[in-house]
Amino acid sequence: MKPGAARGLHLAVPVFHNDTFEPVVDKRVTEIVRRQFLQADGLTLVNDAGSAPFAVKGRVLGYGLTVLSFRQGSVNELRVTIYVGVKYEETATQKILWQESYSSSAEFFQTSDLAVSRSRQDRATEEACQNIAESIVSRVLETPVGR
Repeated sequence: MKPGAARGLHLAVPVFHNDTFEPVVDKRVTEIVRRQFLQADGLTLVNDAGSAPFAVKGRVLGYGLTVLSFRQGSVNELRVTIYVGVKYEETATQKILWQESYSSSAEFFQTSDLAVSRSRQDRATEEACQNIAESIVSRVLETPVGR
């Protein structure tokens, strides 16, 4: 991303909708997307979508676990995959500037300790969310809009 690419951009990122059975994945995705936007030089993140000229709205469409390997008859390595649908819109007119689907995955090793395995799954989920967030922010900053 070019330095200053977001100069003067005011943007809202409401909490993404969760269409999955994975609890709080919507809040996690939203938080990581917002954090990524905060790193953009010159961009102002607005809490109220109604008072921002632009909004990034999204849905977590899917969350899946895939077994990658077994060890001595039990699951050893898994992959977390997240699917997200996003639209970037002008809030005053509700004109959709673009609409895109994103997916990302990350692997983790499971252990016999459920708490450790869940912690590793959460880290893999965050890694996948981070990849999606970087793609969303890049796409927004590449979108020419009259500011």
